[in-house]
Amino acid sequence: MMKNKLLISMVGFLLIIVSITEYGCKHEPVLIPACDLENITFTATVEPVLKTNCYGCHSSITPNGGIDLTDFNVLAELVVNGKLSGVINREKGFSPMPPGFALDSCTVKQIDRWIADTVNTIEPPGGGNDHPCDPDTAYFQNQILPLLISNCATADCHDGSSEDNDVVLVDYASVIQTGKVKPGDPYESKLYKVIVKDEPDDRMPPPPANALNIEQTEMVKKWILQGALDNFCEDCDTTNVTFSSSVWPILETNCVGCHSGVTPAGDIPITNYNEVVTIANNGKLLGVIGHETGFSPMPKNGAKLADCKIKEIEIWIADGTPNN
Repeated sequence: MMKNKLLISMVGFLLIIVSITEYGCKHEPVLIPACDLENITFTATVEPVLKTNCYGCHSSITPNGGIDLTDFNVLAELVVNGKLSGVINREKGFSPMPPGFALDSCTVKQIDRWIADTVNTIEPPGGGNDHPCDPDTAYFQNQILPLLISNCATADCHDGSSEDNDVVLVDYASVIQTGKVKPGDPYESKLYKVIVKDEPDDRMPPPPANALNIEQTEMVKKWILQGALDNFCEDCDTTNVTFSSSVWPILETNCVGCHSGVTPAGDIPITNYNEVVTIANNGKLLGVIGHETGFSPMPKNGAKLADCKIKEIEIWIADGTPNN
């Protein structure tokens, strides 16, 4: 009799469990949203995190540790020297930030991806180039600064001597400050707004100089969207030199701004393949970029081209200046 009562009780308990499960107490699987590591920008991804978790301490007149994260020059330095990644990853030797709690793993990965995409501080496995070029990244030292020096930082304009309209575009600090660059927002950055103006009298560079082309303005836009960092990469390749992918990009970024338009500098136009071949064959191209005796050193207002860039042009000339 006791056994039968026990059996009945167990069956009843099981029926209750089945009934509860059937009528709405089932546990649906929890869906964990994927961590988006592809669509990362400073404005939409990084800046909101800093505003929520960091600006409270690291802003105002007396920011903690003297670190004002609202000053992009300060933030850029922390990115380049690895401190930003070190503190949010709570690595040994860094003061963990934010204090008292850690950012979630996805947020940390997103910021690290932004750092890698814009500055390339992460060394590739197995050694090699510490700063490889990313085709999806715009680099200030490689692309933006030479472009501005060639097209804007010229005599009687923004070269630091004339300081036209109090705008100087000769280095990172001057570009950010006097160009009124707002990292992450090209449409609120004076530098970008003036190079895309439709009216010739309002845009930069002004006539008779040619306006920057679409690829160049898009590159400036991308650089600002990616945080307007003082970044660089080592993009030298002497194994596969061509005019279109090696030589012309160097000249277009560093030379065309001065050597184009109605009155090209020195009456030497450099706007197409044939014009480049002319100065390549008469020795002027290598003479000026190599800063050889008897030649006016070029680029005029910028640093000498990297040795590897000069080597690429030398190889192209030695191969017979092919139009490839």
